Amino acid sequence: MQQSYIHIINLEFEAANQLLELENKQNPENAIISLQYNYIDFLTILIGEDEEYFVSAKNKKSDRIDLIQQGDEKSPYYLYAQAEIHLQWAFARLKFEEYLTASYEIQKAYSLLEENQELFPSFRPNQKGLGLLHTLVGAIPENYQWVTSLLGMDGNVLQGLGKLKSLLEDNEMKMYHQEILFLTAFLQLNMTNDEVACKELLSKIGEGYTYNYLLNFAAARLAHSLGKNELCIKVLENRPSVQGKYPFHYLDYLLGMAYLYKLEYEKSKGFFKRFLANFKGNNYIKSAYHKLAWISFLQQEPEKKIAYFKKVISTGNAFIDEDKVAVKYAESGIKNKYYTHSRLLRTRLLYDGGYYEKALLYLSGVKMIKDYFGFYDEYWYRLARIKSKLDYESVEVIANYQYAYDLGKESTTYYGPMSALQIGLIYEKQNESVKAKIYFEKCLSLSNFDYERGIHQKAKAGLNRVSN
Repeated sequence: MQQSYIHIINLEFEAANQLLELENKQNPENAIISLQYNYIDFLTILIGEDEEYFVSAKNKKSDRIDLIQQGDEKSPYYLYAQAEIHLQWAFARLKFEEYLTASYEIQKAYSLLEENQELFPSFRPNQKGLGLLHTLVGAIPENYQWVTSLLGMDGNVLQGLGKLKSLLEDNEMKMYHQEILFLTAFLQLNMTNDEVACKELLSKIGEGYTYNYLLNFAAARLAHSLGKNELCIKVLENRPSVQGKYPFHYLDYLLGMAYLYKLEYEKSKGFFKRFLANFKGNNYIKSAYHKLAWISFLQQEPEKKIAYFKKVISTGNAFIDEDKVAVKYAESGIKNKYYTHSRLLRTRLLYDGGYYEKALLYLSGVKMIKDYFGFYDEYWYRLARIKSKLDYESVEVIANYQYAYDLGKESTTYYGPMSALQIGLIYEKQNESVKAKIYFEKCLSLSNFDYERGIHQKAKAGLNRVSN
C-alpha cells in the first residue's frame, strides 16, 4: 500500500492500480484500498478537469466510506481515511461549483480529524489534513468567522502552515513529504506574502521537480512568484517523462506563459497550441486563446488577433478569473481595435517574468506620459510595481500606487483595487497595522473588476493578519 501511494503521488496510476488489484485479491478487507482509489480519482479530477469522469467517480464516494466504516474502529486510520476522502471530494467539487456539498464535506473532515486527534494524539498523518484546514479557516476574514464558529471550526494561517512545515522535518512522515510540499506551496502562494517562505520551499523541493509532476508544478509556481522566470522555464523544461504517468497538460500552459514573459512569441505560441490540442478540461482554454490574441496584437497581425478573440468566446468555460477576463477583453477587442497600449502590455509581461530593469526601460521609452492617454491608471500601477521590485523608497512607490488607485477605483480593470492591496501589504510589512487595514478594506470595498476573487482573497487574508 505504501508503494501504491508513492505511484499515485507520482501520477503513475496504472502502476498503482496493479498493486491495488493485487492487494484486493490477497487482502480484500484492507480498508486503505478505498482511500488509495479515492486519491487516484481526486488527482485525476484536479489535474484533468474531466466533467464526465467527475460525475461517474463521485458515485463511488459513499461506497468507499462504507467499506472504511467496516474496518477496525480502534485503528488511527479509521477516522483519518474517512476524513481524507471527505476532504478530497470537497476540493474536487469546488472545481465544478458544487459549493454546498463541498462545505459539508470540509466540516465533516474537520470534525473527524479533531476527534481522531483526541483519540490518537501522536498519530502524525492527522496533522496533514488539520494543517490544511486550519490554514483555510484562518484565511477567512473577521466578519465571516461566525460561520466557522457555528460549525465548530477554528485555526489561523500561521498555525496551519506551521503544522504542515513541521511534518517536513519528520522522518516518520517521509513518505508524505511530496504531497505536503505540494499542499504547503499551494497555500503559501495563495494565503501569504512571504518571499522567504517561498524560497525555503523551493529549496526543499530541490531536484524533486524532475521526477514528480506535482512538485514540478509547485516549483514552477514558486519560481514565478519570486520573479525567477529563467528558473521557472528550467523547471518546466525538465519535467518528468510522461511515460506511465497521467498527463499534466497545464504545465504546457505555464511554459507558454513563461516564454511570453520573455517576449519569445514563437516558443510561447507553440506551448499554448500544444496545451489547447491536448487538454480536455474546462479551465484556461479561453485564457490560452486570449494569450494567442495578445501575441498576434504584439506581432501586428490584426486578423489573427480577431480570430483568436472569437475562439475565446466560443470555447471553454468562464469560471476562473483568467477565463472571465479573457471573455471580457475578447468581446471588447472584437468591437474595438484593442484595449491596451502595446508598450504597456510588453511592460506587464516583462514585469511578470521578473525582468524589472527591462520593464522600466520599456515603460519609460515614450517621450511623454501623455502618450499613455486613456491608460493612466495602468501606467501608474505598472510604474509602482516595477519601482517596488527595484527597491525604490516606499514613499514614492505608495504615491504611484495612490495615483493608480484614485484613477482606477471606478473602473472595471484591476489597477485600482490591486493598488490598494499593494499599499496595504507595504504598510503591513512596516508594521503599520492601522494603515494596512484601511487599504485592505479599500480593496474589499471595490467590486466588479478583473481578477476580483483572487485579489479579494489576498486582501481578506491580509485583513485577517493585521486584525490579529
